[in-house]
Amino acid sequence: MTTYNPQQFLWSFFRQISPALLVVAAVAVAYVYLMRFIDHSLGWVPYVVVVLAFFKTLYFTFFTFKQVNKSIRLCHSFRQLLSVFGILIVLIIFSFAADYTCLNAANSSSFKGLETTKGLGYLDNLFELFYFSVVTFASVGYGDVAPLSTPAKLIAIIEIGQSFVMVIFGLSNINNIHINTKNQKL
Repeated sequence: MTTYNPQQFLWSFFRQISPALLVVAAVAVAYVYLMRFIDHSLGWVPYVVVVLAFFKTLYFTFFTFKQVNKSIRLCHSFRQLLSVFGILIVLIIFSFAADYTCLNAANSSSFKGLETTKGLGYLDNLFELFYFSVVTFASVGYGDVAPLSTPAKLIAIIEIGQSFVMVIFGLSNINNIHINTKNQKL
């Protein structure tokens, strides 16, 4: 039976999560560049955000599958797997919030329900759109914030698809985690 080593887990956890952090950072730099140096009135800017969101989603999906399957094979504890999976989900939700924030900066009429936040700063808008991303990822859909523009709707569709795939993948691998945990104890 293996013992739980927090330092080993933290190092392994960081190694597993660092590629995802790099992708989020790269997309954030691209968004800062788009918002700082490119004219927001250009019609193609929101579609660049959609394309970046699509490729980022593909990366997160395959990265998550690969990392969780690798962790299952290495017989990490259920707590460790849940930690990795949870952090990846938070990163995904935050990255979609960044997508929405970028769209809202390019076109302030991209979302219904954010009219009262026009005087708020960047972080307040990011929080509001993080809330929208959590609600969308969880498939709750309160309706207080809703996408109006085509790029915003496309990104919401991508996020809903991503959340569906992540939930199905997570649920389908719970049995594999328990089997490997039982084999590890034997």
